[in-house]
Amino acid sequence: MAASRHQLLDDALAMSRRMAAHGDAGEWQEVVELEPARRQLLEQAFATHAPVDEFVTERVRAILDLDKRLMAQSIEARDRIAEELGRTSKGRKATTAYQNARF
Repeated sequence: MAASRHQLLDDALAMSRRMAAHGDAGEWQEVVELEPARRQLLEQAFATHAPVDEFVTERVRAILDLDKRLMAQSIEARDRIAEELGRTSKGRKATTAYQNARF
């Protein structure tokens, strides 16, 4: 028997919470691994033409709020990595310049 829309949305919300917790911990591989399963739950939940009720509205809002949080976290992580790469590149250039000056 197919899961109800409410159950699918509850499962997707729980998965969204796990994804946000992994994002908080900087565990981006885990976030990436959970996303396809969550997307499938959401696709199943909305594959029907059943009317949208308050339960559905609340779950969708909660999922969207968690997605906004994840997006902000991922942007911060991307910016930190870019900054670290920039520092590494500058350090490498300085080391190369030093070595070239010595010989």
